[in-house]
Amino acid sequence: MVTGLKVTGLHLTRRPVTRPYPETRAYTPLRFRGAHQLNPEACVVCQACARACPVDCLTVDGYRGENRRFVLTRFEIDYTRCMFCDLCVDACPPKCLVMGPQFEMAGLSRQSLVWELPQLVPSGEGSP
Repeated sequence: MVTGLKVTGLHLTRRPVTRPYPETRAYTPLRFRGAHQLNPEACVVCQACARACPVDCLTVDGYRGENRRFVLTRFEIDYTRCMFCDLCVDACPPKCLVMGPQFEMAGLSRQSLVWELPQLVPSGEGSP
């Protein structure tokens, strides 16, 4: 019993190891695979990301606009199917698709986990 009290006493004087998560933002490492971020101006609608996806969770649509340049009209990621493998990012030739630090993606319905173009553009950038 004395040994148990000794161990308890040692742990009472130490700092807590856990972090207060909702109040303090969680640390994400440099190569963290969170929610995708897209630069729509750099996208050439090549659909390499959609072809590389092993679970077919990406939908990319566009058309050829002025000056024979492709215009992105639809980019969707279904996060109910995505396994965050990073293959779509590796396949993107203009490197306009990256994995971001956001990991809080809870939703009340399955449809709320299908992210479209405005949700994928990082804050601070404009959408087309």
